[in-house]
Amino acid sequence: MGDILNNQLGLYEKALPASLSWEERLLAAKDAEYDFVEISIDESDQRLERMKWTASEKISLKKSILKLGMPIKTMCLSGNRRYPIGSEDDKTRETGIKLIKDAIDFSQDIGIRIIQLAGYDEFYSPRTEKTKENFLISLKECVKYAESRAVMMAFETMETDFLDSIEKSMKYVNIINSPWLKVYPDIGNLTATKQDIEKDYMRGKDNIVGIHLKDTKIGIIRDLNHGEGIVDFVEFFRLLRKVDYAGPFVAEMWTDETDASFAQIKKSREFLIEKMEISKD
Repeated sequence: MGDILNNQLGLYEKALPASLSWEERLLAAKDAEYDFVEISIDESDQRLERMKWTASEKISLKKSILKLGMPIKTMCLSGNRRYPIGSEDDKTRETGIKLIKDAIDFSQDIGIRIIQLAGYDEFYSPRTEKTKENFLISLKECVKYAESRAVMMAFETMETDFLDSIEKSMKYVNIINSPWLKVYPDIGNLTATKQDIEKDYMRGKDNIVGIHLKDTKIGIIRDLNHGEGIVDFVEFFRLLRKVDYAGPFVAEMWTDETDASFAQIKKSREFLIEKMEISKD
C-alpha cells in the first residue's frame, strides 16, 4: 500500500489573485508549501492570449520557474468550452483544434507535463450525434500532434453527461489507444454528479495520470473552499492508498481576489494533508 503523502501536490492558478505577476504567483505557492502550479488556459481573452506569447515572454516565465524552484507541471485547458472541438460550426471547431495544438506547443516550451482536457463535444450549443462524431475526429488529430511533441493529454471528468465519469472518458482513451491520452479526473465533479467513486475509479485506474482535489456539493461545482462541500476525501485517499496511486494532485479552488487567498491556500493544503494522514487508519 502506497503512502500518498509522498505524492506531489500542486496549486491551481485561479486560487490566487489574477493581478499577481507570475513570479509572485509561484512564490506564493512555494511559501504555502505546494510542489508545483497548474496554469489555467480558460475562456477569457486574457488567458487565451498566453498561447500567443513570444519567445521572450516564455523565457521570462521559465527564468522565474528556475529562480524559485517552483515548476508549472500541469495545464487546465478549459478554453475549449468557448471553442469546442465537436462544434458543428467549422470555424469554431478549427479554432478549438488550434487551441489544443497551441497548448501542446506552449507546454513543450515551458516544461508542462500534462494538459487536462475539458471533456466537452459542445458546451453552449446543442449536442448532437454530429458533435460527438466531430469530437472524435478532432481528438484523433490533436492526440497525433501531442504524440509528435511528447506531451501528455488527459480528460477531466466534467459536470455534463458527455464525459462526467472515468468510465465514459475511458471509452475515448480506448478508441484512440495512445500512450499520450489518459484521464485526469476531478473528485469534486465525480461527487457532484453522484458517481460511485470507487467503482468508477477502478474502471480507469491504470490510465489516471493526475487528480484534481476539489470540494463540491450536488449541483455546485465551484467556489467552495475545502471542507465546505460533501467530498469524502478520507475514503478517496484510502482508495488511492489501496491502488498505490503515485501520481500528482492539484488542489483546485478559486480566489476571492483579495489577500485572504494567501491564507486560504495554506488552509486548503493543511486540510488535504490532514485527510491524507487520517486515511492511513
